Amino acid sequence: MNNYLNNNVLLINEYEKLYSDGIRIDEVIDKFRNDKFYFTAFDYGRFRVFIDSCLLLLNKEKLNKYKKDEYSYAEFFKLVENDQQLKYYLSFIRSNPMFSEVKKPCLFFSTEGKNKGAWDQVATIRLSFAHMQYGNFMSQESGLMISFMLYNKDKGVKKDEGIVFEPMLHEFVKGFFSNYSFGMPFKTCFFMKYSLKNNRKTLNFRFYEIVAKKNKNQKFDGYSSNVISELIKQFSDSKVDIVQYIYKNEAKYEIKESEIAEKINIKHYNICAKKYNFDTNDKYYYGLKTFLDFETELSNFLIHVGQLNNVLYEYSIVKNSGNYTKKQIEELCPQFEGQIRELKEDETATISFEIGFSYLKIMNFALRTEDDDYEKIDYSLIDVSKFLFNTELLKKYIDDNNIIDSAKQKYVIERVRNSLMHGNINCEVTKSGEVLVVFTDSFNKRNDVIKILLCDLKCFLNQKALYTGIPGQTDVLLMQRKE
Repeated sequence: MNNYLNNNVLLINEYEKLYSDGIRIDEVIDKFRNDKFYFTAFDYGRFRVFIDSCLLLLNKEKLNKYKKDEYSYAEFFKLVENDQQLKYYLSFIRSNPMFSEVKKPCLFFSTEGKNKGAWDQVATIRLSFAHMQYGNFMSQESGLMISFMLYNKDKGVKKDEGIVFEPMLHEFVKGFFSNYSFGMPFKTCFFMKYSLKNNRKTLNFRFYEIVAKKNKNQKFDGYSSNVISELIKQFSDSKVDIVQYIYKNEAKYEIKESEIAEKINIKHYNICAKKYNFDTNDKYYYGLKTFLDFETELSNFLIHVGQLNNVLYEYSIVKNSGNYTKKQIEELCPQFEGQIRELKEDETATISFEIGFSYLKIMNFALRTEDDDYEKIDYSLIDVSKFLFNTELLKKYIDDNNIIDSAKQKYVIERVRNSLMHGNINCEVTKSGEVLVVFTDSFNKRNDVIKILLCDLKCFLNQKALYTGIPGQTDVLLMQRKE
């Protein structure tokens, strides 16, 4: 079985190929019908953990920024027993002797005997994700992921160790960290030829950013709806007059209305749009929204790739579980195909997906820099010449950390890695119409910015030196399915 990081690389490349010239959903469905996806459920299951880790790291701090005091992790655990998607899994955990000490639903169970509440469980998982301190995935023979192990270590001292219940974690991330309409979206952004300020139609599109006003009396629990998710739903209902809906509910919102030229240099973006051959309004404005609301579009990318991966994961489990006849599997296929067809909007998401796959690759590499089990990286072999940064801050880094060898490589990679683990990534368009990816490492008084053109980032990520010293295979622990 491929090592975790290698498995991530293979699946990132597999999905990137589907989107290489703009995804065509009908072709993906045809490939699905003809069983031309060749990975196992265990492969898809581990990749699901990777996608969930990206969502959590990208959005955990944003959740607190936008929704501080308006959500409750603890409430999630009061409701999770009623989640039909987890019914079989929770029954399995209760009846399996291996988990006999686990008395109630949780994301993380400490094998060190530490009794952690919901908040501390999430903090423990977040630390392990950020420092690649997890592994030992356990699944049933069908490929259904049961759990994985993690530990927290700081400066060589182990702080905790235990079990993460993967299906529980997946539902939890979907609710709190997806920044998506089925969870708790932080805001919604859109274009409209209407000025809400002036209550009149306009010749040109206006750009809107809407967030919910603070309401500490309502706590999001991972399942409940909220003001912004309800607003987003209205856009897909052709019977709703969206302007009137917003006016009717404007007491619930903080609304920012802008001319597009206030947010971006249109001349520069038009050069970019021409390079990407945005020949329809949908493509043009979807690309524009990527620059104006990148944090949402990157979340959307992760959700959509995760949805396709989840279809393949669940289908593989169904095929290998032994619980379904060939006819029953065929009858379930239209349901899976329907979930793939929901990704139709991705056909216009060129820039966000191009950046998104590079994001996944550099996140995977960031994990490689943290893993204690691998050979140390030879930084001298890595080319970081295309990255842009303040040389004075590099000098300060060298002095503060007494760096002797490969200082530039270590500085760039450490700062990029830190920015990723705190969700601080953005994009800009240059005057020549190129996409510029921006990493910001902010900590205390530090605010180091690293930039690189997207085309150069792709070249950086293709270097063999990034993954030298990683074992090709990993052990697998299978758990028997209880009949």
